[in-house]
Amino acid sequence: MPRATTTALLAFTLAPGVEPFVVPTGRRRPPLRMEAGPAELWSGYLAALEADPLPVKMATAACVIGAGDATAQLIENERKKLPDAARVARWAFFGLVLQAPWNHVWQNVLEGALPATASPWTAVTFEKVALDQGLQAPAFTALVFFFFAALEGAGLRGGVAACERDLAPTILKNWLVFVPATFINLGFVPLELRVLFINVVFFFWVIFLSLLINNDEASKQV
Repeated sequence: MPRATTTALLAFTLAPGVEPFVVPTGRRRPPLRMEAGPAELWSGYLAALEADPLPVKMATAACVIGAGDATAQLIENERKKLPDAARVARWAFFGLVLQAPWNHVWQNVLEGALPATASPWTAVTFEKVALDQGLQAPAFTALVFFFFAALEGAGLRGGVAACERDLAPTILKNWLVFVPATFINLGFVPLELRVLFINVVFFFWVIFLSLLINNDEASKQV
């Protein structure tokens, strides 16, 4: 390229008001805003969920389930004292490393084996609900008891004792809540949002489980 042409191009690109390097519109990121409305937050959450589904589900479960235990403690204490941070952390850790990964994998396996139909009112949906609540729910509930027995130092024997004592009545109560919730989830909720739906329902279920598990621990100490 002749020197005169190069000099002219440099002069043009460095002129006031001219951007020498322009990022294509499709690659530009919107500026970060300190304040965002619910619609923007929801859009941001969906974008993050699409980009990194499992980490986002894990973080969401940790927050929701930790909040569920904190609420349970407020009920236990009748708001007379602050929640036990260590106990909240245990439940948040449960959501992070067990609840979200388990449900992420299970929902994808179930959907792969029995893809959703156009109408929720089909045998496929009811078959998926039966598999979820007949197989997955008892296995996961037992795993919850073993998980917390290990975290609290009770070990394998503590998990076995908790299952023998509480598994059957807990499953019966679980079905009252999760059979209809699972039908709604599998029949009407998109696959990518099913773990989030479970987390919302689990917020209230964790209050029950937290009260149950910690009441059992308190009775042992008496």
